[in-house]
Amino acid sequence: MNKYLMQTVDRLYFCLFPVRIRTPQKPDTYDFSHLTSKDCLENPDLFYKIPDKIPDFLMKKVTDINGIEVIDVKFPSPVQTKHVKNDIVHGLYFKAHGKKDFATVILLHGWGRNNLWKEKKIAMMLAKHNINCFILKLPFHFERAPEGTWSGEYAITGDLPRTVEGTRQLVAEVRIVSSWLRNQVEKVVISGISLGGMLAHLAMTVESFDAGITILAGGNNAGIIWEGIATRSVRDDIINAGFTLEQAKHVYQIIDPIKMAKHNKTKNLLMINGLYDEVMPIRYTKELWEALGKPKIRWYPCAHVSIAFFVKSVVNDMIQFIHETN
Repeated sequence: MNKYLMQTVDRLYFCLFPVRIRTPQKPDTYDFSHLTSKDCLENPDLFYKIPDKIPDFLMKKVTDINGIEVIDVKFPSPVQTKHVKNDIVHGLYFKAHGKKDFATVILLHGWGRNNLWKEKKIAMMLAKHNINCFILKLPFHFERAPEGTWSGEYAITGDLPRTVEGTRQLVAEVRIVSSWLRNQVEKVVISGISLGGMLAHLAMTVESFDAGITILAGGNNAGIIWEGIATRSVRDDIINAGFTLEQAKHVYQIIDPIKMAKHNKTKNLLMINGLYDEVMPIRYTKELWEALGKPKIRWYPCAHVSIAFFVKSVVNDMIQFIHETN
């Protein structure tokens, strides 16, 4: 498809549905030494650690669609924040009922999502091929959003420490879900879309998954925020909180997939990206790809939002890659 058409779809989308930080956000303290310690940067297990005991999972079947069970899952987060609602983890588990479990994909959605129609479509398509899917809802999104905020509003703002702590929380939660799934399936695969893809890369620095599949992901968090067409209000909020681009990069080191790529523990890796992406500028995707040792990458002729035109092909790529991994 035409480059300019794909980019126009994205630009029109963000013009009609702009993402705005409504209330300026600033950190309580400007001492970030606990987030930028050399020990954590050299050993991310220290930062993304989890308790020895897996918490109890509360599960409730929501529906059954053509033999695929959809189960609502809740459990307490291993990382606690100031926001009680955010500290209960929510997920949707799509399971091919009555079939031998082969693999489960832990799927992380993108920033600011107020619905999961795309993720649910992916989950259903995977389950029809006997690959279960656990959609893990990100901190500060959906049921986890504090009262009076939109889904994801508190996830990335001028409160840089909260962004880093929310990332720590999510990675720890992925580790909990992965441990829980290990007792049920042959393969556990980590995947994510956009911000979810970046978080998936961070999860791979502390967990060895059977495969990793990221979609529309990149690295250099601050660079993406400064240059991406979807994060202009976030950039302004960070600047108004008193940070320069270089200062934001410094604080974000422990959550920057490029900086942390040397710790990657998942060797079977597929990156799926859009050639014309202006939300996740492709130079930051290429930098991440190079930092990871140039794993398998698949470029689609689309931008960011417009990858929706290729969902079926993307899922086929995922299924094929999962079956190919040993």
